[in-house]
Amino acid sequence: MVNTAAPAIITAISDSSFEGFVSSNLHSQGWDIVARAVDFAALTKFTLQEPELAKSSILIYAPDLTGFDELGFQETRSKFRHVIGYGTDIEIANYPSVTKRPIDATDLVSQIRGILRREYREPLIATHKVVNPAGAKVIAIASAGSATGATTLALNLAMESSLLDKRTLIIDGNTIEPAVAISLDLRNLRADQSARLVSPLLWAYELTEAKSAKFNEFIASAYVNFDLVIIDLGSISNLANKLTDRRWSSRCLIWSSDNCDEIWINSRPDEIGRFRLSRLIHELSKTKIKAQLLFIANLESPRRRSDQGAHEIAAEIDQLNPLKRLTLPRDNRAVAASAAGYASLSEISPKSMLRKAIVRIASEL
Repeated sequence: MVNTAAPAIITAISDSSFEGFVSSNLHSQGWDIVARAVDFAALTKFTLQEPELAKSSILIYAPDLTGFDELGFQETRSKFRHVIGYGTDIEIANYPSVTKRPIDATDLVSQIRGILRREYREPLIATHKVVNPAGAKVIAIASAGSATGATTLALNLAMESSLLDKRTLIIDGNTIEPAVAISLDLRNLRADQSARLVSPLLWAYELTEAKSAKFNEFIASAYVNFDLVIIDLGSISNLANKLTDRRWSSRCLIWSSDNCDEIWINSRPDEIGRFRLSRLIHELSKTKIKAQLLFIANLESPRRRSDQGAHEIAAEIDQLNPLKRLTLPRDNRAVAASAAGYASLSEISPKSMLRKAIVRIASEL
């Protein structure tokens, strides 16, 4: 199993200002700075005195380090779990192995996190390809704020996909406010160690702290056994912090950002919803996410074409080059009936506008 524990950080940078920038920003995001080498001799001494700690740590260095010797450094770098070199434009010209210094904290954290994500992702993908080259399509449904109808969409999209003869799994990855079990009246779902069959070709699973340690194994199995996996992430506001969070509650979001085929972001079409979405778009523009993005304006009501706010938020979305933009109609009566009956729209309101819209989406997956 891949080791996903966040490693310790060791710095070897002479520029005190840049070293302080690296250390303080990584420490604020939960990484432990266990050593600061002031020169090349101190770095070499650390590897000799603490070989096991070095082997599990990330070394962040700069060629401005006093006594730095590129040839001798080749042996030193092999003693660390990962090595990242940062340099100025002049240093990059002389040392091709280093990259440009990050411009801000988000850039720094994204680069460090990207290394760990590749370490986590590649063995999983390699295993997946050997067992089942086709595998399941994985879609994460997220919310730009609260009360956007994301869980309603996730549940009904999963149900409609199962009705189209696709083996479908819905995962409740909303660790703050899990709602799948409540919506379908699935008693004690959180205690189930494996996915529970809730209707023909539809299974449900709720991620908890106790089960998070084996999430890698669970999702690898899901790739093989299902045609479609839908993950309900809940709100992903404050995205940058969540993607660098070491707590178990962020694991599903971190995994989704790298491994899902698509992330669907739901938002409300009112002013508050657009404000929250605009803030999330700004975060996404500074964050590296491998999944393709799709944006959904949920709870949409007919409006005049001169709605300037809608045009402005659409322009912001398009800057991210999304897979597409969709709208879903507001259908309060159907949603209320579904909630009251602890059932999907296909069971309670099969002819409702919202159900028909979700059927069209499901048929295109």
